[in-house]
This record gives sequence, C-alpha cells and structure tokens, in this order.
Amino acid sequence: MSMRIAFFGGSFDPPHLGHKALVDSALAQLNLDKIWVIPVGLPVHRQLSGKASPKQRLSWLSTIFADEPRVRIVDWEVNHTKPSPAIATLRRFQAENPNIIPIWLMGLDSFLDMPNWVEYPEHQKLCNLAVFQRENIKKTVETMGWKGTSTLNHRLDAGHVIFINQTLPDISATQIRNNPKLQQKYLHQDTCNAILACYASGEFNKERTT
Repeated sequence: MSMRIAFFGGSFDPPHLGHKALVDSALAQLNLDKIWVIPVGLPVHRQLSGKASPKQRLSWLSTIFADEPRVRIVDWEVNHTKPSPAIATLRRFQAENPNIIPIWLMGLDSFLDMPNWVEYPEHQKLCNLAVFQRENIKKTVETMGWKGTSTLNHRLDAGHVIFINQTLPDISATQIRNNPKLQQKYLHQDTCNAILACYASGEFNKERTT
C-alpha cells in the first residue's frame, strides 16, 4: 500500500497556531503517514514581509512541529532563487514518487483562489485536496472541476476534493505582522519571543497571507 502523504504549503511569514491547528486536524482525520510542510521561497502572487529569512521560517516550523514525527519540514521551495509555484512542487514529487498521489491541505479561502494558481487546473491530475473551513468563511462552494468525495483513500485517482467540517482559528499571518503583540496568543510558545522580536516594528504589506 502506498504511503499517504499530504502537502501543506504557504508563506508561514510567520507560522502560527492556525497552521498547527490545520496540521493537527489533518493528522487526526485523514489517516496520514506524513505531512510535508513546504514554506515558499519567493511567492508567485504576493510579497513576503522581508522580516524573516527562509532559514528563520524553516527553524520556527521545525520548532512548532518538533514533537510530531509525522510532520516533515521540506526546503524544496525556499531553496529556489525564482518563484516556485505549487505545480512545480507537485511535478517534482510525482517524478520522485510516481506511485503516490499526495493530498494538498488548504483553507477554504485558498481553495477559492485556486483558479489564479499558475497552470491551474493541471493540479487536478497530480493531487487530491483536503479543504478546511475558516471561522469567517462558512458557505457551500462549487468544486471547480474537482470530484467531491466523503473520504480520501489510497485507491482514489487524482482530482478529488474533501471538505473538512472542523473550523480553524480565524487568524492570518498578515494580522500577526500588523500587530504582533496583540496577536501573540496565536503564536507557539516556543517561537513567540523570536517572532515578536522579528516582526515588532516596520510597515508591512497589507495583502492577506495564509
């Protein structure tokens, strides 16, 4: 039987407890062997704050998930010198693991934005999706060509989507960057001080980042 591997990508600028809640929920509900947490290096459609280096973001993620052996922090995208879209990561994974169809984990807001992803909908040939609700986005949505399913098992071909009912904390990295001290309750205790020191001053891009 093939391993059940999920991807969780994002800027993680900075990583917060909303990210951890999504990973914990996926591990509890999807019977996964591994979750690959994949921070971006240079985003395709947005800018990073410029406050935290790739090394810092990787280190914080490693700290947050240090006690979870099923989580792997992957540096594929942060090592790129040019923007690396999700489709490139999926193609690399397929080339190295042809017998595994990964599950891409995301919030509902990210799912609604997928038509803007580079080379979409080619992703439907390379992965399945698990989409999590956010507390401020609760509505029935179209599957946008993905095949709806009530369970993701290893026998499914690519192109399926499951919607996870559990809601996630209503917090974003943008909110934390804009007021780190006010939002520090959403930071992991082992990274809180370092993140506050990194993001405590300066003006930040107002575009929403997950």
